[in-house]
Amino acid sequence: MENAQPVVLVTEPLSDRALSILASAAQVRRCTPEQAPDHIADADALVVRTYTRVDEALLSRATRLKVVGRAGVAIDNIDLPAARARGIQVVHTPAANTLAVVDYTLRMILEMNRRFWPMTAPLSPEQFHAARSQSFGRFLSDLTLGIVGAGRIGSRVGRAAAGLGMTVLFNDILDLRFDYPSTPVDKETLFRRSDIVTIHVPLTDSTRNLIDSRALSLFKPGSQFINAARGQCVDYHALAAALRSGQLSAAAIDCHHPEPPPADYPLFGLGDNVILTPHIAARVPAATEAMNDVVHDILAVLAGRPPQYPAQ
Repeated sequence: MENAQPVVLVTEPLSDRALSILASAAQVRRCTPEQAPDHIADADALVVRTYTRVDEALLSRATRLKVVGRAGVAIDNIDLPAARARGIQVVHTPAANTLAVVDYTLRMILEMNRRFWPMTAPLSPEQFHAARSQSFGRFLSDLTLGIVGAGRIGSRVGRAAAGLGMTVLFNDILDLRFDYPSTPVDKETLFRRSDIVTIHVPLTDSTRNLIDSRALSLFKPGSQFINAARGQCVDYHALAAALRSGQLSAAAIDCHHPEPPPADYPLFGLGDNVILTPHIAARVPAATEAMNDVVHDILAVLAGRPPQYPAQ
């Protein structure tokens, strides 16, 4: 007998609240990303996060699928053309992690330019005054920040940086203007003039290896780089070479390729001027929970209503 309720297949973690919302109007089935091909034929909806590949091979088995929901922002693990060709809608939560990634980016700007070493034990007078005599850092108001990708995240990073007195340059595929001091420039100009470059772009054919050896050769000598976007946007062998040569003086990297990075990852062992974090920029509880709100659009599509956040 055909199920009265639609079946929603969930392949990666969702909060109890989100699962309860789904269960109020659908049958919820759980599996791992690796098991998805064995269960997708019965699914009317699929909910994923980062590590489930929704590609042609998987979609070819999805005979009932109406909607794929990505509990997060980036949709590079979903083959949009293949989904659209089958009439399958794709929804996500594009605004969920905006503030978290903005905060992370600002923290990395400060970390690279105003590091502090906290007291973790009592210091003798000699040690205390020796520590006080050390100086490190630069005034942020003397620096130029270059932002590649001035969408939800990049534009807010620019606003915060302008508020700190930084000169803000940005590059985007759209013709944008903001209500704070900032200047649109081409990428080459941005690389040459920026003391710090931060990227906030989705992974597309045009942004894959966006920061490669040629781009890095244009960077201002001694500049710094931040990536809290996608690992595949950067050639990390080229970045490591630029750091070793001094072309770049520091980098803060949250997104890697592959993940987790292997033992021979070229950015390991380059010293304190390279800050590596394990893809945690968005991992603020409120942001993580907001990603779960994709379930509302999942249920909307299943009920024949338009979703709030369809993937573009």
